[in-house]
Amino acid sequence: MSDRLIRAAGGVVYSYAPDGALTLLLIRDRHRAWTLPKGHLEPGEDDEAAALREIAEETGVTCVIERPLARVRYPIYRRGVWRRKEVAYFLARAPHVAPTPATAEGIAVAAWVPPETALSSLTYPQLREVVQQALALLQP
Repeated sequence: MSDRLIRAAGGVVYSYAPDGALTLLLIRDRHRAWTLPKGHLEPGEDDEAAALREIAEETGVTCVIERPLARVRYPIYRRGVWRRKEVAYFLARAPHVAPTPATAEGIAVAAWVPPETALSSLTYPQLREVVQQALALLQP
């Protein structure tokens, strides 16, 4: 495995629907996975700035970061080499506006969903834990 750590950032973005219901922002990516919006850090960019930029690029939703949530590490296979990837996730709040998926980046869907739907839809189990951490902070 390559020693080079690939860094990315994203968020559990929440909003309240017009009826007051809590909703979370999910995307369906180029791998047909339901996941949280996230992406790589640009040179000189910190985790928080990257999360805000990537969420906006992938979903068209502008949010405000409230606090760090978790760092998730996992191996990825790219260009014939296994590498380590670390994603910093933040809790972020956004206005309840219609998301626009970045189809040019392979994002097929961006949608606000109820928390139960988010937990049952997420493709990657480690992201369920991140969402559960976020929900624990949002419960009154």
